[in-house]
Amino acid sequence: MKRNQTSEVTSLNLGVTDEMIKAAAEELGVEFPEQLNEIWKVSNGLELPGGWRFYPVFDRSNPRKTSNHIVYENTKARWDYMYEELISIASGDTGNQLVLKKSNSTLLFPDVYIWNHETNKIKKWSKSLDYIKEKAQKRIDNIESQIQKAAKRN
Repeated sequence: MKRNQTSEVTSLNLGVTDEMIKAAAEELGVEFPEQLNEIWKVSNGLELPGGWRFYPVFDRSNPRKTSNHIVYENTKARWDYMYEELISIASGDTGNQLVLKKSNSTLLFPDVYIWNHETNKIKKWSKSLDYIKEKAQKRIDNIESQIQKAAKRN
């Protein structure tokens, strides 16, 4: 959170740029759904209820925070037997993944599936990219609220 010259608090930004997202998409040879891009612009990486760890986009200014980025997780750390048309966007505590499916081109459908690492099967997740975006925004709102409370105490 930054203060401008009139001492007003401006919005906190923990996301990444369009250019960073585009670079990740190009490396994977896909086109991310707009909802996914919007999530990364708000919050680059987050923990979701249920033990899901949402993959960030690599950020050169913070390589430690983003070392498990989406490109790495879908290339070097990818399960050998995962279907090629799946792109993992989050990992679970059990080894399962939240994935998106490629269409017949490079476009990724916005529907989210759970990929079971033991059976190599997918099933539709009961949540959506909009749910993840809501959680990302809540994270930012909570951080901003904590910063504002701390500022009032000082």
